[in-house]
Order: sequence, then structure tokens, then C-alpha cells
Amino acid sequence: MLSAQPRKSIIELAEDSGLFDINSSDLVFEASANGIYYYDYVLSCRRCPPNEGNGKMLYLAKFDERVNLEVFETAHIPQELFEDGLPQHDLGLMTLGVLIWKHTIAKSRVLCLVRNMDGDTTQPLEALKRATYKFSVSHHVQTMIPRRASVSSGFSFGSNHSYLAEAMRMKVLLCQSRNQVEYIPAQAVRETKALLNPSSNPILCLCFPIV
Repeated sequence: MLSAQPRKSIIELAEDSGLFDINSSDLVFEASANGIYYYDYVLSCRRCPPNEGNGKMLYLAKFDERVNLEVFETAHIPQELFEDGLPQHDLGLMTLGVLIWKHTIAKSRVLCLVRNMDGDTTQPLEALKRATYKFSVSHHVQTMIPRRASVSSGFSFGSNHSYLAEAMRMKVLLCQSRNQVEYIPAQAVRETKALLNPSSNPILCLCFPIV
């Protein structure tokens, strides 16, 4: 299911995924008197530019106990799937990502990064909630705030941004494994469509309890 020769560098992939638009504090899942708990994974997506084909790209970044990037995976969603009725908004793709990597992220903490939350988000949020609940995934959704400079270009503005970008860059460079999902499971696509439009397949939706 996985192939291990991504064309881009890990820095370029991380930048595409939005990892450089967050910092270490964004990776805190919960802080209490018992300690600090971090997200295990960051899930995000991006529209492919014309020079990289069509469709969208999903990214799954796994962080270790020291909050360093450990594994980075990508999954290309071809345009044909969207033309066949798969919604293209970021929140809908978060549900698809959960279902693609369901066995990987089960019983873990996941931060879902989206670039926008335009329009009515009620059903997409409910779909994501049902998908994560089924696989015992604790999740939050966060909207990205793009930085004004490219990390891979080496340009920076202001000491605070430079420090945060360099800190995340060091975490990314410690990545031990990069993989690409070779095909998108048809079941994940069917379930995503059903959850985003329950009336289209109410029987399939019964497999995902309402939280």
C-alpha cells in the first residue's frame, strides 16, 4: 500500500502540508496538573497546483513523544473522485483522511489543520466527529494562518517568526520515514460521501454512531 520515494524534500512536503504555519504550542492537546499531552498526528490537505497535476493532497504527520516529526505520509486524491461526487472542502477531506488512515490513527490524538471553514460547516463537522469517534480518535480542528515567508527559501521576517520557524524546521528534519499511499480505498470514499450526505446512504451511516 505504501511506496517510499517522495519527489520533494521533507522540508518542502512539510511546508506544503502547513506544518510551518503552526508552532510547538499548537501541538499541545491538553495541559493539566497531571502533565502536558501532545497530539500524536497532524492531518492536513492542500489543492495540487497545475504543475503537480490535479486533485488534492492529504498529509499525515506523526510526532514522537518528544514532539519531533517521526513519520510523514501523503495521499493524492485525484480530481476524478471529486467529479464523482466527493466534496472538495477541507473539512470533508479531514473525514476522508481519518478513514484512509483509520488503523494508523486509532486510539490516538489528531490535530486537523484546515485552510478555511467557509460555508455551512455543521454536517462536515458532524461527519468528522462520527468518523473519529468510531476509531476512538480524539481530535480538534484548527484553521491555518499562513506565514508571510517561505521556510524553504530561508527568508524570515522578525526574530519571533524566525525562531518559531527554525524550531519547527529542526523537528521536521528529524523525520525517520516518508511514505506515499499508492491508492485511495474505495470504502473510505464511499463512507466519506455517506457521512457528508447521510440521506444518500442511511444504511451505511448506521455503522458510524451519532455522538
